[in-house]
Amino acid sequence: MEAKHIIFAEGFGMHANPYFNNLPLDGTKGELFIIKAPQLDLDVIVNTSVFILPLGDGLFKVGATYNWKDKTDLPTEEGKQELVERIQEIINCEFEIVSHFAGVRPTVRDRRPIVGTHSSSSSIHILNGLGTRGVMLGPAMAKALFESIESGIPLSKEINIDRFKPKNKR
Repeated sequence: MEAKHIIFAEGFGMHANPYFNNLPLDGTKGELFIIKAPQLDLDVIVNTSVFILPLGDGLFKVGATYNWKDKTDLPTEEGKQELVERIQEIINCEFEIVSHFAGVRPTVRDRRPIVGTHSSSSSIHILNGLGTRGVMLGPAMAKALFESIESGIPLSKEINIDRFKPKNKR
């Protein structure tokens, strides 16, 4: 395979990346459900103590928990109980847990994404650290990185990888 540019967008797995493993990426575990709730009449996303995302056919994605210590992607009984309690506070109909899953969100202490070009290679880039707002921030961050690579438009200081010292390795 040949490419002019490589963009690493590998989430919490960035710790194993030799080009960017010195950046201050941390992880926050989150657990989610897919529930079946045929009587839940909802066709918009709700975001309160949990989010509820309609998937169609009486199915909903519901989440999420926050665990700053556990860095595994395994669902837990504690996470399950927390989500069940939160769901019961919000909806007043029966529901069935169809699936329960977990993952580790890539987070940064300053709560800003890590976006930019490696200090020693203009063809190696990173887009990471979007945390809980990945779905919302992803398109804008990808556009900013693309414009930086293709047109030289500077990235904002708030997201630019250059805010971290010392410079990244290699």
